[in-house]
Amino acid sequence: MWSRMGHWLRTLRGGRRARRAGRLRVDLEQRGVPVALAGALAERLEPRAATLDPAAYQVVIEAACAACSAQRRAAAPEAGAEIQRLVQDFAVELQKLDEGLRLLSTYLLRIRDRARGDESVRLVH
Repeated sequence: MWSRMGHWLRTLRGGRRARRAGRLRVDLEQRGVPVALAGALAERLEPRAATLDPAAYQVVIEAACAACSAQRRAAAPEAGAEIQRLVQDFAVELQKLDEGLRLLSTYLLRIRDRARGDESVRLVH
């Protein structure tokens, strides 16, 4: 009988923990924390959240959201620098393409002039 009661109490406690962690996860997600991170944070915060009053609980949630936001902002400049480098590389390639098109255009104009029989256009080399 005692073993059944102990098992029941462990199950009850596990269910409460899961509900608290679920509530934490939902609260974090509603405040903009990414889903993958919200689950991990909820599991980590759950043991402490059980002892908090509602005002302290809100402070913990807001602090976790602020930490997440700061982490995303810190990662953003790296992404911005990478995008800037890619755009600069693309601009260099466009300049090369532009130069190639100018050369091709000049060549085609000369071929056209030769086909017309215009002798005034000659290569001077």
